[in-house]
Amino acid sequence: MTPPLPPSPWPASARLRLREFAACDAQDIVDMHHDPRVRALLVDDHPLHEPRAAQGFIAGMQAFYRRHEGTGIWCAERAVPPDPESVAEACAAHAAGEIDDALLARVQAPTWRFIGWFSLVHLMDEPGELEIGARLLPEAWGGALALDGGEWLLARAFAGLGRARVFGHCDPANRSAAHCLRVLGFADAGRAPYNGREAARFQLERAHWAGWHTLPRRERLRRVRGMG
Repeated sequence: MTPPLPPSPWPASARLRLREFAACDAQDIVDMHHDPRVRALLVDDHPLHEPRAAQGFIAGMQAFYRRHEGTGIWCAERAVPPDPESVAEACAAHAAGEIDDALLARVQAPTWRFIGWFSLVHLMDEPGELEIGARLLPEAWGGALALDGGEWLLARAFAGLGRARVFGHCDPANRSAAHCLRVLGFADAGRAPYNGREAARFQLERAHWAGWHTLPRRERLRRVRGMG
């Protein structure tokens, strides 16, 4: 039996959280897929820029969550810090006894903004195997968010589900995705058919992950740069 996840959202880091998709997320999915930069290097480009397709995706994923507990494609949100002036005003009001602790905490809390998704799903051609994936808005590219989410997915796969290995795939031209997978500990595994196309394949064994993920991220980045 797959261990179920607790109710979402799940914190991947202080700046990133994941949760199950809800009907209210359809427009965010549509907007993301209207961006040609997002769709340029996809290896499975479904028409999610169309509202009906986005709504169907969410409905299907909501059913998937219950059929395949602990795996899925999850909505990703980044933390947006509160306005400093508002926080300063609230702190002054709290010190003066004008507002209580609960209201101060709400003012100090970040808001959360949609940035795409992360996935941990079974391979279509090899249903006994799991792969991780991500699809993010350009504002989240080139930073730490992809690594935050990837690390959460791998902890779920290895520590939570006890998997022996995990795969990753990307368009052969997507150097950024390949770099991220290598920093997460994946090794190049050549090319493989993927949803009717050819993709670059990466593989990570649990034994390697067990040591690799304990290294400071800066050290993992240094080692991957040294390989290239």
